[in-house]
Amino acid sequence: MDLIMSEDGKCLGCIAMCMEDGSIHRFGAHSTIIATGGFGRAYQSCTSAHTCTGDGSAMASRAGLPMQDLEFVQFHPTGIFPAGCLLTEGCRGEGGILRNSEGEPF
Repeated sequence: MDLIMSEDGKCLGCIAMCMEDGSIHRFGAHSTIIATGGFGRAYQSCTSAHTCTGDGSAMASRAGLPMQDLEFVQFHPTGIFPAGCLLTEGCRGEGGILRNSEGEPF
C-alpha cells in the first residue's frame, strides 16, 4: 500500500494489505526491494493479471524515489480488442502483419 519513509528519505519498510482478509500489516526493514509487478492494467484492453495495477510504481513515486527504464513497461500489441485474448508472437514470426483501424501495418 505504501512505503514507510524516514524524514531524511530512508525507506524503513512498508505497509501492506493481506489480500485474503483485508487486514493491514506494517513491515519494518533495513533494506527494501520493490518487486510488485507491472502496470499492464493501466491499458483499456490487456491480458495482464488483474493484480498488475502499478501500485508498486505508484508507492515509489509517492515516496519521491527515482524511477528508471519506464520505457520497458511490457505491452503486448498482439491482443484482440475487445475480446482480451492474446495472439502468440509466432503469428508475427511466420509473416503475420498487424494492422490498425485504418488498415495500416504497424
